Amino acid sequence: IPPPPPKMKKMQKLEKRMVVKKNIKSKLRPKTLSFKKKTKIDFKTANNLGKNVKNLMYRDYAAKHGVEGGGKTLRAIIDKIVLVSYEGGDWDCEFHHYKDKKGKTVVDFKHGSLINLIKEIERRTDIEVKNKIPVVVRADSPEIHNSPFVYITGHKDFKLTDAEVENLRTYILQGGAIVANSSLPGRRSRFDVAFRREMKRVIPDHELKPINNKHKVFRSFVVFNEVPVGMNYWQEPIEVIEIDGRVVVMYNLNDYGDFMLAALDSTGNAIKYGLAADAEGHFRWQGPRIWHNERKLYANAEDFPTTLDAYMMNINILAYLLTR
Repeated sequence: IPPPPPKMKKMQKLEKRMVVKKNIKSKLRPKTLSFKKKTKIDFKTANNLGKNVKNLMYRDYAAKHGVEGGGKTLRAIIDKIVLVSYEGGDWDCEFHHYKDKKGKTVVDFKHGSLINLIKEIERRTDIEVKNKIPVVVRADSPEIHNSPFVYITGHKDFKLTDAEVENLRTYILQGGAIVANSSLPGRRSRFDVAFRREMKRVIPDHELKPINNKHKVFRSFVVFNEVPVGMNYWQEPIEVIEIDGRVVVMYNLNDYGDFMLAALDSTGNAIKYGLAADAEGHFRWQGPRIWHNERKLYANAEDFPTTLDAYMMNINILAYLLTR
C-alpha cells in the first residue's frame, strides 16, 4: 500500500492534538458549584420535638415583656401594637379614611380600632403600651419579630407573597402569634376563605379549629361564659391553630374590630357619639346601628355592653397570648 500523502499525515496529527483527555487535572479548573437546599420544616413531627428545640422555637416572651401575674392582676410592657400590611386586600380597613383636597383617599393611621383598643388597654389593665399609635409593618419585614403578637384584618380576598409566607412562618416558630379579625363577618366570606387558604401556606398540615367556652382565653382577664356577639349578630366560635399545644394563630369570624371603631367616652362607660369623618376619628352612630364610613357596614351595637364586650374580648385575647 502506498504511503498516504503528506497532507493526510498532518491532519491525523492535528486530530490527536485536538482530543481532550477526560482525566486532565488542572489547577485552573473552577470548582463545581454547590447549591444549598432550603430547609423544609416537617410540621407533622413538630409534636415530638424535645424541650431544647422547643425553647429555641418559642422565645421567652414573658421575660422580654415583663409579664407578671395573670387575670386582672396581669402586668406587662408592650413596645407597640403591630398591624400587618400584606399584598393585596384591604389590611387598613379598620382605620379612618378621608378624601384630601385632590379627591384622593388617604388613610389616617392615628384614628381607628387599634388606637381605641390601646386606650382601653391602658384604662382597664396594667398592661403598658409604649407606642400610643399602632405601627404598620409589612408581612415580609423582620420588624414583626420584635412584637409578641401581630394583628391581621381585612374584608377582601388576598394572597400573600412567598416572602410574606416565609417571614410569618419564621415569626410563628420563634414564639410570635397572629391575631386575626375578619372584617366581613361570618363563614365563607371573601376574607375568611382567603385567610384560611393563606394560613395553610404559612403552617402546612395544621388547620384552624374551633375552641369551646372552657378555653383559657375566655377567662384570661375578664370572664366570658360564651362567645360575645359580633357584627350583624354573628356568634361563631373563635378558632385557633396550635403547634405542640401552643396557640400560634387566634382568629375571630365575628368582626369585633369594627365595633372598636366606636370610641368610648372619657369615663369608658359610654359610647362617644360623633361623625364618621370628624377630626377626632369618631364614627357616626345611627340609632342602634353603626355606619362605618363609605363601606355602609351596619352593626347590631344596640347598647354599650355589646360594644364593651368587643373591646374586652380583644383584651382577653392579648392577655392570653402574653401568658400562654
